[in-house]
Amino acid sequence: MNKPSYLSYPAIVTIPGQYSKLRNQWDNHYYEAHRNSVKKVKAVVDNKAPRTYLHFHIKMKKMQMEQERLAAIERDNRLLIEKMAHIMSTTGCVENWNDYESKSLNIGLRHRELVKITLENHAILRRINNQKPIYNHNKWIDNFQVGNLDILFYWLKMRVP
Repeated sequence: MNKPSYLSYPAIVTIPGQYSKLRNQWDNHYYEAHRNSVKKVKAVVDNKAPRTYLHFHIKMKKMQMEQERLAAIERDNRLLIEKMAHIMSTTGCVENWNDYESKSLNIGLRHRELVKITLENHAILRRINNQKPIYNHNKWIDNFQVGNLDILFYWLKMRVP
């Protein structure tokens, strides 16, 4: 027969009812001491659930992007409502005339470059016109006419059977 470890008396009692009150006090005292020692024991194996971190479950970047998307939608809706209100309050026609002039931002620079290039071209033309020619163009014309006559005579000889 196995005897519990917290009992303070032997398992076999000779006289029933003998020392019962004292025996119950000792039993309760040792039982409570045993329960307290069992409560104070630390577990060797950690079998608790792992810690949950808040940033694993709440995606802040996703929430921020969603808020930005909703803000953009709200802004676009507000602009559309304003445009519709303007159309409703006026005659309802839409002005889509393209009567504006296109304006270049670098027109001044382009104009200065054009003036500079024009002045350079005039200077080159003036230098070319002031230069005396090296070749005699009259001699070229005479050679051309003589050469053409030779070709004409040759062609006529070939044509005559």
